[in-house]
Amino acid sequence: MKKLYLSCMFALLCIGVSSAQELKDSFEVFFEFNKAVLRPNSKTTVDSFLNASKGRRLKVRVAGHTCDIGSDNYNMGLSEKRAIAAFDYLKSVGEPEDKIDLFFYGEKELKYGTGGKEENRRVFVLFALEDDDRDTLLKSGCLEIFVEKGTFKPNKNKNIQFEYKTFTTANAIKSANIKMEDINGKKYYTNGVAYFNAKFNGAQLEPGKSVKLKLPAVGAAEDGFMLFTGVDQGGKIVWKPTGRPCAAVEKNGNCNTYNFDWQQVGYCACLKPRDCEEDCSDNPFGGEKAPSLTAADIRYSGAKTIAKFPEGVYKSALSDMKVDVIDDTKFEEDLDLCEQLMFGVVTEDWFPSYRSIKAKQNIIIKAADNSGNAQNGDNNKTLRVLLPRDKVKDMANPILLPGSRVAKGYIKWDGSSKFEQTKCLGSINCEYVVFDVPATGNYKLGEWAETPAEPIKETYILKTRVVKNSIVLVGNKSDNYVYKAKQNNVKGKTREKEYMLREAKDMSQLVLLVKNESKKGAKTYAEVTLKDLTFKSKKKMYVMRKKVLKKVKDYNEMQLSKCK
Repeated sequence: MKKLYLSCMFALLCIGVSSAQELKDSFEVFFEFNKAVLRPNSKTTVDSFLNASKGRRLKVRVAGHTCDIGSDNYNMGLSEKRAIAAFDYLKSVGEPEDKIDLFFYGEKELKYGTGGKEENRRVFVLFALEDDDRDTLLKSGCLEIFVEKGTFKPNKNKNIQFEYKTFTTANAIKSANIKMEDINGKKYYTNGVAYFNAKFNGAQLEPGKSVKLKLPAVGAAEDGFMLFTGVDQGGKIVWKPTGRPCAAVEKNGNCNTYNFDWQQVGYCACLKPRDCEEDCSDNPFGGEKAPSLTAADIRYSGAKTIAKFPEGVYKSALSDMKVDVIDDTKFEEDLDLCEQLMFGVVTEDWFPSYRSIKAKQNIIIKAADNSGNAQNGDNNKTLRVLLPRDKVKDMANPILLPGSRVAKGYIKWDGSSKFEQTKCLGSINCEYVVFDVPATGNYKLGEWAETPAEPIKETYILKTRVVKNSIVLVGNKSDNYVYKAKQNNVKGKTREKEYMLREAKDMSQLVLLVKNESKKGAKTYAEVTLKDLTFKSKKKMYVMRKKVLKKVKDYNEMQLSKCK
């Protein structure tokens, strides 16, 4: 504490006033007659001024005064006690002692004249403050902008209206009319967009030097992001490159940010070009990326057909199971001609879309628990199937048909549901054709024929002679198609021993399975090719003799060979 008398006070005060970097603030507190004790309201006044000037005080000058009642010497001592009372309180609330200068004047300065005795019983406190054009930190969530004083000369930061915000959702970007493309129409995705503006009395300001900007990174840290500035193009914000990289993402507390100097107002962003035209996602942050093959919910085949499993798709946890993804390019999981004839299943029953799809392969997912018991997926859950693009490069519009395994063990394909590829997910579409399908585990890949096949004419007749009430299945070895022949009908009358045969490009490729059961339960069957039968060209009729029939106890004992 410095005790300074009136003779030197004016010199010191003038030194403070002369500094162009200092601003002043002052107040007075008042005392009762012949007292040097601070009143409670005086302490409140001191506290409020200290809070208002926090961080800006260079010096504090405290000056004690009295009225003119009493002798000069007594009043000089009383003014000193009043100044010390204010000094002690300032020190008690944390003001450093070396920042406080103490003055006392007795009755020498009667600021309020000889009539203002109560008002002259006072302590005058004068703060010397830093320039109020201070460095300014603008902060909103993880967005930080440090504006150094003098950035917008001659305007001071305290008088400027700053606007600043960041865009962390697709909706926010869309609402701001921001497009994820540059001034030439090239498409990008972003990992962070911010807006910064400064105005004084409504007038736009331009920075004279850079601000330090911390732009929140929305997604994971990746290489290749460049710094762009926003440009208004027909009411939409598009992007112009600065040629500067966004550098690495830095950790700032709970925030991940790109940190850079920015000497502009308006929009800025860290952008990265989209990898391919297939990445048409409307997610400005890049959408979905290709999954890691080592992820816990991923299984894949040797040809890199990927299955991504939803949680709870099986009764057991995926980690506790053996799950194989199989590219069935030879359709081994489908029924061949002999199996169809043996099961008595026509193609339209197990594969209703046979003539509507050009099938390329099956994708089969087989799952078993630790005990080797097969497990079926929950059909109410959605499985994601990803096919490398080179696998379907010759297919204009690939689709998947789901299938379910029936009790007899074969797969019945669902012709009522075809699943087209899921597009515009993000960069995942650059590497893969993606399908979201029911988790049956059985899928047929192919191309869909939009125009249905023309009906095939029933040109020929099969006559079974004395064999009545038979079931006739016709299989074509050239395309593995099986149908059930209808009985011939002439003028409204059914001919029980005659069946209609459809015309085929090569009739010699047709195999017939005829099954007949007598009223007494005796079972017979015959497997023949058309070339084994007598053909009557005028009637376009093939004739089968009863002698070719073989007796069996049950149809599962049939020995079929001509269908191979």
